Amino acid sequence: MEEKQLTPQESVQMIEKMIEQTRKRLIRGAGVPCLIWGYVTLFTSFLIFFSYPYLGYKVNNLWMLIPILGGTISLIYKWKARNEVYARTQIDRFIDTTWIVVGLNVMAFSILAYRVPLAILSIVLILVGIATAITGFSYKVTVLKYSSIFGMIVGYLLLIIPMRGGMMVLIFGITIFIMHCLPGHYLCYLERKMLRNA
Repeated sequence: MEEKQLTPQESVQMIEKMIEQTRKRLIRGAGVPCLIWGYVTLFTSFLIFFSYPYLGYKVNNLWMLIPILGGTISLIYKWKARNEVYARTQIDRFIDTTWIVVGLNVMAFSILAYRVPLAILSIVLILVGIATAITGFSYKVTVLKYSSIFGMIVGYLLLIIPMRGGMMVLIFGITIFIMHCLPGHYLCYLERKMLRNA
């Protein structure tokens, strides 16, 4: 049996269809991780901001709530979604690797910040912004593109504008909310819309 040769136009259409299918699959379930990590970070930031007058410098130990709570809730979510089967693409593996590398670097900088004075909140916003930008641009999700750029800009501004620590914590939490929670809600809305139209 002779294979049909695709025209250049058909090849482009096929590639565009594959990208659109990958994008739709990303939307399914992508909002939830954004919401988990975004709200855990926002909650922790507010807790630190309001606890600082009572606990002083010891309040910084509460930052450990982010990996503990975020990691636990993420594992529970993944365990519940374990039966959803889909083909993983090279882009999926690239994005997963990006988040692992960024996550490990955020943890390393956070541990280092206990010993060496670092603008840790700025560094975290910039690193998370980079990973969010890579995700948004790779999957062509506009809301992630813009929110990541916003997060990185705020991260750089926090490096150069002198500010009290408490105010930085508050700005950090609000920036994470804008960078992850708003896109997370939007992606969940798109997923519900896709399921209704399916």
